[in-house]
Parts: sequence; C-alpha cells; structure tokens
Amino acid sequence: MATREKMRFSADRNGFLDTGNQWFVTSRFNRRDSLVTMKLPPSAVFVTTLAGSSFMSLRLSLILSGFLLCSISLVGCSRQAPIQETIVEEEIVEKLLGAPDRLTSLVKQVPDATYQSVENGVRRATVKTRLPDGGMMTLWVYQPDPLPSGKLPCVFIAPAGTRLVHGSELGKGAEAEHIPWAKAGFTVVAYELSGDPGSDNASNAQMKTAAEQFRGAKSGLLNAQVAMAYAKEKLPFVDSRRFYTAGHSSAGTMSLYVAEMDPQVKACVAFMPAVDVRAWLGVQGLTTIQQNNIVPEAGAYVSKISPMTYMDRLSQPTFLVYVGNDDKAITGPAEKFAKQMQDLGKDITVVKIPTGTHYGSMIQEGIPLAIEWLKMVDSMN
Repeated sequence: MATREKMRFSADRNGFLDTGNQWFVTSRFNRRDSLVTMKLPPSAVFVTTLAGSSFMSLRLSLILSGFLLCSISLVGCSRQAPIQETIVEEEIVEKLLGAPDRLTSLVKQVPDATYQSVENGVRRATVKTRLPDGGMMTLWVYQPDPLPSGKLPCVFIAPAGTRLVHGSELGKGAEAEHIPWAKAGFTVVAYELSGDPGSDNASNAQMKTAAEQFRGAKSGLLNAQVAMAYAKEKLPFVDSRRFYTAGHSSAGTMSLYVAEMDPQVKACVAFMPAVDVRAWLGVQGLTTIQQNNIVPEAGAYVSKISPMTYMDRLSQPTFLVYVGNDDKAITGPAEKFAKQMQDLGKDITVVKIPTGTHYGSMIQEGIPLAIEWLKMVDSMN
C-alpha cells in the first residue's frame, strides 16, 4: 500500500508537460487558479477531478486497492454550454442515416436478449440488430449479476484495433475491456463497427469495400447510435439519461468522436486514443490508402474524423489516459489535445502514465481509475 503524503496543489499551467518519473493527473476547472496539478511518488496513482457543467460543487474520494486515497474538494462551473445537435457528415445522405424513429423501429424488432454468465457477477447476451442500410450489427450486452434494483448507467464501447478508415467485428479477448465496468455496476453495450476487412492481410479491394461500409455508417457514429437506440428501447434496466462512451486506442478515438457528435453521451473515457488520425496514420499510411484508392481524398477524410477537429463540441466531462513512452503519434497529439481542451475551459481530467504499455497500462491502471472517475460523474447526473 502506498504511503499517504501531504501535497500542495500547483497552478503551473504547463505542469502537465513536465512529469519526471512521477504519475500525475491534471484537471481544468474555472477558478482563478487555472490548472490544478497533483504530484505524488511513483508508487502512487493519483487523481484530481473537475467541476463539470452539471454541478457546482464536488467532493471526490477515490479508493483503489494498492493505490493512494485522494480526497479533494473543488468548486467551479464550466463555461461550455452543452451541445444539443448532432453533426451529420456531408457524404451521408439523410435516407441512409435514418431518422431516430427509424432506428427505434429497427431495434424494436430485435428479440429479447438471453443472458448467460461469463464470469462471477457478470452476465452477457449476444444480440444482432439491423442497420438502416439493411446490414446487420452484433452487440454484446453485459449486466451485473444479480441485477440491482433501479436504473443503471450504460457504457458503450467500440472494438479496438482498426486503422480508423474501416470497422471491426467484436473479437475474442475484448471482454477484458468490458467486464470490469459491469462488475462495477454499469451496463455495457459493446458494438461492432461496420466495414470489417476480415483480415490484417486484406487485399486492397477488400479494404476499399470495408472503408466504404465504414463511411456509410457515418465512420462508426451510426453503429453507436443504433447501439444507443437498442439500449433505450430494449433494456428497461438502463437509464437513457446516463449514457457514456469508453474505449482504448482506435476505440478511444471512437469514444471521443461519438461524444463530440451525439449529445446523448453524457461523459467520455478515452485510453491511449489517436486524437489526430492523420498524424497517427503518418505519411506512409496515408500514401498507401490514397494510392490504392481505399479512401478518396484520404487526408481530408481522416482530418474530418479526428477528435482534434471537433474538440470545441466536447462539452461532456472527459477522462483521457495516455502512456508517456507510447507511440509518439499518440502521445504528442494527446498532450496537445489535453492542453487545448484545458485552454478552452473544458471539463477534462488527464492521466499520464510515465512508462507502461499501450494495452497493459489500460487494463492495469487505466480502467480502475476511469471506473472510479465515472462513478463520481454518474453520481452527479
């Protein structure tokens, strides 16, 4: 167990860029001191938080086994008004998107889910629902077992491991990212992304078809919206006012993107996301996509789906985690994104893990911290 030490808050606006060998978290809230940075020894994980747009005062107590107990009182008020409308990409025609009532009618046709135990305290159902274009999408729906009384919040998670120009099916092993949320008392709806190429060695023709299907689903936004419609209509134990997104790597990018685009999302968690898709793909990746005609005008397209492009719309509380020694195409843009969000007065909590691994740090440190943070945010909704 880490030793508790007395610490002072620092109002150094650039503090979150200078970590040394320490873990640290920065939070932005609207007081005279613009940035709160809490630093502790490497043996401790430490979390500060922020006052979001939905509340005026807050006391956070995070207790993690093997980690430090931090209790912080903050007062603030976000300058950001909640976003009320959904952006629609220019390339998608209205008849393909489907009006909300059409999504409702689609998911109402889905048979009731049958749940089976996947681990002690967690049950899961596999559900197949139609998309507006006639295609099918698989959902994995997790619930705590036994199911508590009262309505539950719901976390929506896309599959990781895509190039963000195509989609992916739900794959074995992804449960490790889902089950901890259900054990913590959340409903989880994991959803596919349209346009799975079928293989890492897919041909250019297969990649082109997959990319077209992905764009046809609003670059994954439509998949998320169908998943949310399903939760609203078919999961009576879910509170539709408490929808949250989460994800790791490319799914972290999707988590941010969906939160930016759809006001149904009330908070967002992103682990090691590519916030600048163009920088993440790099010159070689973009050149390959462009020369093989996988995505027309690839540079403009990936800029359009990057969370960095729409950060002004991200009014929800946001929890961002990244690893200092991860790919520079992730860490550099993540630091820039965090600072710009803070400069805009956004509700963001930033966790930088100095050294770790792209996947393992999400499982071991990121998810436990994010669960406690989201519990705090959810208690205010």
